[in-house]
Amino acid sequence: MPEERSVTIGFLNVVATPHPANVYRDALRDVANKPARVRGNDWAIITTPRAVRGEEGLFEGTISVWTDVDASEPSINKATFQRVDVEAALRKIFQERGFNNRSFYYFLDEETHKVTVQLKNEDGKTISIRQASRIFDLLLSTLNKEGQTYEVTIVPEEDAIEQVLSLARLDRVEILLKRPNSGDHDDGDAEEVLRELYEQNIKQADYSFARQPGTDGIHLNAENEKRAEVAAQNGYVKSSGLDEDGDRDKRSTKEYPKIVALTLAGGLVAFAAIRAEAKRFRRRGG
Repeated sequence: MPEERSVTIGFLNVVATPHPANVYRDALRDVANKPARVRGNDWAIITTPRAVRGEEGLFEGTISVWTDVDASEPSINKATFQRVDVEAALRKIFQERGFNNRSFYYFLDEETHKVTVQLKNEDGKTISIRQASRIFDLLLSTLNKEGQTYEVTIVPEEDAIEQVLSLARLDRVEILLKRPNSGDHDDGDAEEVLRELYEQNIKQADYSFARQPGTDGIHLNAENEKRAEVAAQNGYVKSSGLDEDGDRDKRSTKEYPKIVALTLAGGLVAFAAIRAEAKRFRRRGG
């Protein structure tokens, strides 16, 4: 009986302002195969998105992450623990190749501008959704210019905002609301909240609330609750206060990313399983 394998996936929300036709596929094509330094000696690229046959508006590609070796630094002989200068032949290899390469699939749904990202591949290698978000953010930020911007946000769990605002006593609440695409929200109340951003040409809005001393905590009104709900998908919400045990606690919607674990039973391959989940995610609308 074939051994069961598993992969995990997460989701990113990419918002282009403005968003003319094909802006998302074109943006990813523009930054494809251009290395971005993620941290230290770790680098990453995404490959050019390709249309998924039979799925209009769905595109697939690969994220590759690797480590560069600094050929100018000496090596060590692990038998004698003596310093050894890197030979010319090795220096050439280090200049031409990255090491510890890890590759992961991604899928772009152009209509919802959501990106489904493989976080654990069939080799057991992993990338965090925060790392994936940083890669797309670094790459797309190179396209930011006057009159055209890109924002990348991690899609949170459905109940993330409830988790953040459910402290027994809310002492502080911080809401960062980034401007989404017009029409992204079917909720009329959400569109009302966002109207002030559009009417005033505001890219993002910050709201900060602090508890009045001597009270039992912050109680957000309906308007600010709606702001928080929208910001969970387009920005973030942070809170601090006391939990049910009276202990100090801090929470953020960033800490509750939407993560899906998939079991690859039988001969199912990761690509097909992730593509199927990307299609389900687009039908659910997130």
